[in-house]
Amino acid sequence: MRKLCILLLFLPLLLSAGEAAESYLKDYLRVVGDLSGADTVFHFSGKVYSLVPNEKSMELFDYEGCTISRIDSTEAGYRLLGKEIGLFLDHRTGEILRTWKNPFTLQIVPVIHVWNDPANQRFEYDANTLPYIRQFLPSTEIGESVVYHSELFPFYPHVLSRRLFGDQVQGDYLQSAELREYRVKQADLANTQSGSVPAEFSYIWISPWLPFMKMGDREGQMLFVLRGSKLEKGYEALPQHFREYISIHKADFEHSPREYVEPNMNPWSYFRDLETDAIQRR
Repeated sequence: MRKLCILLLFLPLLLSAGEAAESYLKDYLRVVGDLSGADTVFHFSGKVYSLVPNEKSMELFDYEGCTISRIDSTEAGYRLLGKEIGLFLDHRTGEILRTWKNPFTLQIVPVIHVWNDPANQRFEYDANTLPYIRQFLPSTEIGESVVYHSELFPFYPHVLSRRLFGDQVQGDYLQSAELREYRVKQADLANTQSGSVPAEFSYIWISPWLPFMKMGDREGQMLFVLRGSKLEKGYEALPQHFREYISIHKADFEHSPREYVEPNMNPWSYFRDLETDAIQRR
């Protein structure tokens, strides 16, 4: 009886904590997507630099990209079904590159842009883990804004074997750093009637050399410094030249994925698939 009384005493607090955690998760989803299920587009641009020990960094590319995604609700929570596009541009002219003269090797190589499909995320938490949602999706209040941030350091076996792709990979493991921020106004978050919240976006990615660069095991990394925002009018608000390039080269990237699949695509798995297709056509 005593245990039952204690449970009844704390039950309102437990329910309140659960509701707060669910509300926090929905706020985050309203920032990165749209709870109505409509497609959400983030557009961003920036620079790509070299990071080589004992050498001065060089500006390698301008970069322009977008993500297009939608939110699906599931019995366990939510899933974000997305695609990501990244185009490498000449840092002097702004032209979308077809080939690139590698300043390290002096080779002229075909450029393979970033076409990540899928680029999905799962936000599914049980009753035991949901109360810790602020640890999974941390945020910091700065003045009148809230910044949702993540610092990820992927490290896993490479999808490309060095035996077969010695010109494209530096090691047997793929290691990188991904530092991402979404900045929103607290006043916009307070409007709970809206399924989507305006947001600014910034992204820093420290990456190994990409496969098309043919850098082999040459020492060094790439630094992507990108910033942008959620587009209120969605895909049609992307710059015309960007939409035209997608329409010509990958028209299926004009909308988010229809189904949730795994694993996610990255530039190395995309390169592997291109090579596999080329071998099969021979």
